Amino acid sequence: MRKILPTLILRAITILSGVAAILLCIFALPPFGTSVAKELPEYAFLQYPVLVGLYSAAGYFFFALLQFWLLLNGVNKGILFPLKNLKAIRLSAIAFAVLYYLSAMPVIYLAAEAGDAPGLILIGAFLGTLPIGAAAFAAILERVTEDKNA
Repeated sequence: MRKILPTLILRAITILSGVAAILLCIFALPPFGTSVAKELPEYAFLQYPVLVGLYSAAGYFFFALLQFWLLLNGVNKGILFPLKNLKAIRLSAIAFAVLYYLSAMPVIYLAAEAGDAPGLILIGAFLGTLPIGAAAFAAILERVTEDKNA
């Protein structure tokens, strides 16, 4: 039980992250899209491309969560860190960050400019940088695992 407890805690965090992301996709993204159209009527045409980009980014987030879950399965079976899962997590995090920056940041910039709120740009940039940190951590774990296997 002592060896399984850390992975159980990580599984609980993974489930909670997934539930929070599902709730955001259901309850926060559609109002975000409509607020883009209402608050910035000259950029109303961005409503659907932004939503498509953010839902695509969410797909990569859920794929990364699945890969993390599978990584935890491998750890429980005694595999140090399964390389294919680490690589998938790294690539998913990078894809998520790219889609986030391409779809959300232009709208966040426009909203910050319209509302004279430069802090909003910093918050948006911070949220987009988090997956890059996860990708860097996965790359480090990949390198450590490759060195141990060599």
